[in-house]
Amino acid sequence: MPKQTLLSCPHCHKQYARDDLQRDCGNCFACTGCEIYICPNCRREIVVKPLKKPSRKSS
Repeated sequence: MPKQTLLSCPHCHKQYARDDLQRDCGNCFACTGCEIYICPNCRREIVVKPLKKPSRKSS
């Protein structure tokens, strides 16, 4: 059985299993692969991978 990844809120310092957190995703049209969750205690963002600037693919 794989080990659960724990994430710590930088604001209230509580820890949660990644699978138990609500993901904050706006389903942007230019998904940059960010990974942001909402802390159930203080309702602030837990940023694992920050939002990146969308890049244009040149062909």
